[in-house]
Amino acid sequence: MITHPFKAISAFFSAVPLVLSKPLRLFILVPLLANFVLMGLLYIVAFSYFHSLLNSSMDYLPEWLSFLSWFFNFIFGVVISVLLFYSFSVGINIIAAPFMAFLAEKVEEIKTGKTFEERLTTSVVMAIIGRTLQRELQKIVYFLPRFILLLLLSFIPLVNVVTPVLLLLFSTWMLALQYMDYAFDNNKITFHDMRMALRSKPLLCWTFGGIVMVGLTIPFFNLFVMPIAVVAATLLWVSTFRSEHGDFSALLDRSNGIL
Repeated sequence: MITHPFKAISAFFSAVPLVLSKPLRLFILVPLLANFVLMGLLYIVAFSYFHSLLNSSMDYLPEWLSFLSWFFNFIFGVVISVLLFYSFSVGINIIAAPFMAFLAEKVEEIKTGKTFEERLTTSVVMAIIGRTLQRELQKIVYFLPRFILLLLLSFIPLVNVVTPVLLLLFSTWMLALQYMDYAFDNNKITFHDMRMALRSKPLLCWTFGGIVMVGLTIPFFNLFVMPIAVVAATLLWVSTFRSEHGDFSALLDRSNGIL
């Protein structure tokens, strides 16, 4: 277990040259374009309504509190920024999910020689897209109640002292869950079984999620974090989880996971 953090770090070092290789280069361009398009649309819509919403809100402010208008401007701006960030994160994960599933597939093929035998017909592609989107919804359903509970705990005296640490650990856990899921899903590991597998290696998951979290805070580099994280997660699947769970996915139909 003590070597798990080093495994996560090593996976990222191996992922960078791999994701820049010719066979995988396309998978950087697609999420990168999706990043720019979605970010542009969100900010255009948000800021087109920002001033009108702010002015409407200020109408309800008593005149004797008008000197605090700058403060309310600041608070409103922070709220809008937070909402934009979470909307952007959820949106880009949903849009890019099918591409990231194909990326994880390709990496596994390169590293193991395993091939996903079915031809990528329209029906197969649509089935994979449907499956990955369903998986994204499972993650959202898993995330929301736990996140809300942690937020409520932050209002309880004494307990709120440890809440920031719990939020940090939960955030890194969710990032690990998000990006490792593609390789597990491609191999027909259920969402529940994947969580159990990751839970058995907490140091690996927290280290992996921590690296992703730091990467997301670095301007420009954060645009490339998604494909790099997916490649690193797939490398960890191949080196750490694949042997433990067995390679039984070849017995399953790729599009629906039925024997």
